[in-house]
Amino acid sequence: MQRSDYLNPADLKSQCTGAVRRMEEDMLVLEAVGRGIDTFAGDPEIESESFDALKQQLADYHMVIEAMKLANQADMADFRCLSDSAGSEVLDGERLFDQMENALRMRESYLTSEETYKSKMKMAKEPALTVYYQWKARQYGALAKNSESLYERWRRKTERFDEIEAWTGGLFKDSEGITALIRKGMTEISGAFQNGTYVQREDDEWRRQIMNAGVRLAMGFEDEGGDQNAPYRLWQRGFDSDRAYMRELIHSYEEYADYTDEEIEELLMKLNSEGCGYVAFANIIVDEYRRKDEEFKRIFGYPLFLENVNGYTYVDYNRLILDIYCAVDNHKKVKNLWQEYDIYDENEDISPVSGRGTTPEDRIYRFERYMDSHDVPVRIENIECAPDEVYQRCREEAERGNRVIISTCPVRLEDKEGEPAQMDGGHAMTVTGLTSDGRIEVSSWGEKYYISPEDPDYTSPEKSRTQNAYIRIQSVRFGEADE
Repeated sequence: MQRSDYLNPADLKSQCTGAVRRMEEDMLVLEAVGRGIDTFAGDPEIESESFDALKQQLADYHMVIEAMKLANQADMADFRCLSDSAGSEVLDGERLFDQMENALRMRESYLTSEETYKSKMKMAKEPALTVYYQWKARQYGALAKNSESLYERWRRKTERFDEIEAWTGGLFKDSEGITALIRKGMTEISGAFQNGTYVQREDDEWRRQIMNAGVRLAMGFEDEGGDQNAPYRLWQRGFDSDRAYMRELIHSYEEYADYTDEEIEELLMKLNSEGCGYVAFANIIVDEYRRKDEEFKRIFGYPLFLENVNGYTYVDYNRLILDIYCAVDNHKKVKNLWQEYDIYDENEDISPVSGRGTTPEDRIYRFERYMDSHDVPVRIENIECAPDEVYQRCREEAERGNRVIISTCPVRLEDKEGEPAQMDGGHAMTVTGLTSDGRIEVSSWGEKYYISPEDPDYTSPEKSRTQNAYIRIQSVRFGEADE
């Protein structure tokens, strides 16, 4: 910390909040532009070779718009991180250095006085004076130690400033990288028309780099979250390398240590039948560690990201989902007169290939248990609110830096055009965004969908054909619980 440095957390937090709100407004504009491009490009009334070429160009512009949204998302996350890092104490370099210098001056003065009285004590002829000078020397010695403690207190505050500076020094670099790729892409797009034809080179490096950066920063492009059926499909594909790591992972858990391949296949079918809550966990963990992939590897023991033969990055959802499932499915907390302890309930599921899913209480216990086993503090809370309050509560949780799991019964999912996409029983999903028209964006089965909390099934559950209809949310927060 320098004498001229100054940090007012209240002002910084206010500025960060303002910046995030402006970026949220920008996101709405970018989403509107993207929808406009989609509508125009999908117009069935226009047919010509020139329009086909234009649609190819618009597809690239759409990628650039998605990249702009990614850059915004990265900056929004960094502003929230900066706000959280600021603490609550004003750190004024001028005042802190004055206090340190004053504490050192006082310490030297007290040490001098201590030595003076020690000398007088040695020269004193009378016992009473010896005792008095000794007492005075001890007094000044204690004052010197107190001044030294004050100095250390002020010095630690300067170190706190340095810690904040070091912690936040790497912020906003991801958006800079994306911005450079956007400029490169715009140059490529503007120079791709030749004799009325749009020459789109599929191997253009800027596209691959944008897509890879997107996967590492947030859901988007080819990454819309995990899919509970994907581990079963991977097993069915039958590659030796895939099956080998899946066997090793499953066998590493006591409950499944002796499973045959046939039993593993049944387990994966059961995961597909009930795994939505575990996929929600996986999506949230990935979101937490996208920009901290080295930390993820240290904690969980394998890379978060993999790369296919064409050089495209993807998230290893399958391993994470399977690990979470094997670690905590069917586990529950029980109590006796003396203690609480964990058990594995082998009778919880309907059959070897069909599970009962997770309740909100299951999700709290099992997710916290899984993360505690990796020494990562996480806390989940049920949020009680009416259907017409769900959207606002999701927004408030996002502003606090928390993630949200939403569960509904029945499931009323829509695609981006508002068309029904899925209707079945209860389902848990990860909230991934909010739209300007009051819908909640979610990740489900590895796809992006939308939920309207104002759906009559949720606002008037007594009229629903599904008994006990509901829409519920849970807040997920990484880190120690707030005091």
